[in-house]
Amino acid sequence: MKKLLLLLALTFLSVQSFAGSCPDGSEPVKSVSADGTYFVYNCGGGNEQTSSSTANSSTANSNTKALAGIDIENNPNIDFFKPPQKPYPTDELYYFGRRWQLADFNNDSYSDVLYIGTMNPDNVNWTGEDTGGICGGGECKGKKPLPSLFLGDANHKLTYSPELIIDNREDSGMSLASHALVADYNTDGILDFYVSDTAVGTHNGFRDSYFLSQLNGTWLESSETHLSHSNFVVFNHGGATGDIDNDGDMDVVITETNWKTGTFLWCLINDGTGFLNKRKCGGIYSFALELADIDGDGYLDVLLGAHEHEQSIDFTGIVWNDGRGNFNKHNNTRLPQHKMKWGSVPEVSAADLDNDGDLDIIYSRAGELYVGTAIQIIENLGDKKFKDHGIFPLVEAPDDFIPTHEGNEWNDFIEDIRFRDLDKDGNIDLYLSSSMSSKTDGMALLNQGDFNFELLLPSAALEIGELGEYEAQRKKAEAAELTDAIAKRKAKVAAAKAKRIAEEAAKVAETDTVDTEQSVEDEIAAFEAELAVELGE
Repeated sequence: MKKLLLLLALTFLSVQSFAGSCPDGSEPVKSVSADGTYFVYNCGGGNEQTSSSTANSSTANSNTKALAGIDIENNPNIDFFKPPQKPYPTDELYYFGRRWQLADFNNDSYSDVLYIGTMNPDNVNWTGEDTGGICGGGECKGKKPLPSLFLGDANHKLTYSPELIIDNREDSGMSLASHALVADYNTDGILDFYVSDTAVGTHNGFRDSYFLSQLNGTWLESSETHLSHSNFVVFNHGGATGDIDNDGDMDVVITETNWKTGTFLWCLINDGTGFLNKRKCGGIYSFALELADIDGDGYLDVLLGAHEHEQSIDFTGIVWNDGRGNFNKHNNTRLPQHKMKWGSVPEVSAADLDNDGDLDIIYSRAGELYVGTAIQIIENLGDKKFKDHGIFPLVEAPDDFIPTHEGNEWNDFIEDIRFRDLDKDGNIDLYLSSSMSSKTDGMALLNQGDFNFELLLPSAALEIGELGEYEAQRKKAEAAELTDAIAKRKAKVAAAKAKRIAEEAAKVAETDTVDTEQSVEDEIAAFEAELAVELGE
């Protein structure tokens, strides 16, 4: 697989597929649509797209691959950069969190950033050892913030745009947002986002949020009109989006971590208009979740990650799609675990790391209570066989460190794993994000081939390839903006002081004071000296 995007061509109301070869026997030329949401296949370099509609089909076309959320978030055709960790006002809006998604939300060809996070409770009272005890073991009270959208421009400047995010619910906003699942759910050509919410202060869960694009350029929270169960409460530690039933629209899958319900995965099935119908769809009790076609059969499978040191949540592996968007718990493949030191799995993703056409598997790992941080990489050998390339430690705590809470000083876990050929050598690299750690946020694993990787610290990663180019352009734009601001300030100061001197000169002339000319010259000289001091010259 030469690109991370799976082979899917979407139009607003249909799924595109392509013939195995062109009329002259040549292979079609693959390119990406202008909005980055589907592939286009042309014969002979022309502009006509060879396609056939397969809308609402539950049978996968052998030449069509289902789109997954990881394809959208790893779109190689948008500018990629390191967003600021706490841009104003997210540093005030969110207690912690600030996970982000990079995408072109308003279709202006510039990358935008969407942040989600955790509410600032009015009744903080830390107890226990995790976020379930932030408010004394009970429900957290206070105002819940909305997602924060920052729009990008040609000068690489991000502008906070709160007027574009609308939530009219009586109890609006987020409690503890865990994932922003970005996709074009209502098939209007503009990206929407589903926000999974676990709740802060308890482990009982909270209702999610669902923002759909509107004709006026805003995103409206649409749970009441576009979810079959608008106030469904679930502790969904994991969430992902993708076309799990291959009907040409994007669905949502979330985990259920309340083992008492007997349900482990909920699937929210899109009817093609953005309306999501909730149903049980199998799975195994787990924390981390991603959707990816691991066996190459055209259907998105479920990648799951566990808390391996807990017996009840110890499945790390794959549950295979039955072709109808169901994930029977008995149809699974376990993957190698590292439960002794790295048994917590907060995130999982997939990409073709060895350019062999199938997706390899990458787990974010941490110790108990999130002590230490590591990455596990598993090679896909084909035929549902896998090879563990082991642990790549990022941050390791001292051997004698004993944590008492998740909020310990060695909690630097990786929340998001993104894929990009950062150094332009033909191999997909790993870009790692952690919204609460300066040590690991922005680390990169440069792919050297044959599953060998070079670890770059955040500062070094900012200097390579695309990240370096973008950072240099951003700093150049900032310098130009500063120079312009200084010039305007100089002009403003000079005009104000010239006016004052003129007024003083007029007063002197009116009183017929002796040595008027000398006084004016003295005033001008004093003005020039004062201006030079103010401008630092």
